[in-house]
Amino acid sequence: MPTFGQWRYKVDREATINAYAKADSNHTSRCGCIYCRNFERVRTIIFPQDFRTLIETLGIDYNKEAEAYHNARLATGLHDYGGWFHFVGTLDETGDFAPVDFGSGFTAWMLQAHAPRLSPLKGLSVVELGFHSDAVPWLLDEPEPDF
Repeated sequence: MPTFGQWRYKVDREATINAYAKADSNHTSRCGCIYCRNFERVRTIIFPQDFRTLIETLGIDYNKEAEAYHNARLATGLHDYGGWFHFVGTLDETGDFAPVDFGSGFTAWMLQAHAPRLSPLKGLSVVELGFHSDAVPWLLDEPEPDF
C-alpha cells in the first residue's frame, strides 16, 4: 500500500485521470481575482518536482486544482498561498500527522475529503491532497494590491 509521509492510501489512478480529463476548468480560472491570476502564473514554479511527480503518480492534473487561496503578502515580499486537489481512492491510515516538507517553503498533506472538489470528482470516493507555500512570487504585470 502506498504511503505519503505517515498516510497510507489507495489510489485509482485511471479513474482520477478520467475525472480530471472531464474537468473543463479549475478554481483559479473560474474565480479570476488578482490573487488567482497570479497563482495561475506561478503554479509551474512553486510546485517542487517531487510534488509534481507525486500528483502525476496519483493521476492529478496539476493545472486543475479544486481550490487555491491567498493568505498574505509576507515581510519578505513573497506571498503565502494554499490549496488542494483530490484523487480517487481511500485514505487507509490517517491522523494528525505533520505535513510533508518538500523544501523551499512548500508542504503538503493528505486528509479525508471534506472540501469542495471539481465536478467530475463529485460522488466518488476521493482523498484530499492539501498544499501550502510561503514562497510564492508575484509574477503578474499588474501591481500587487496594497495590504
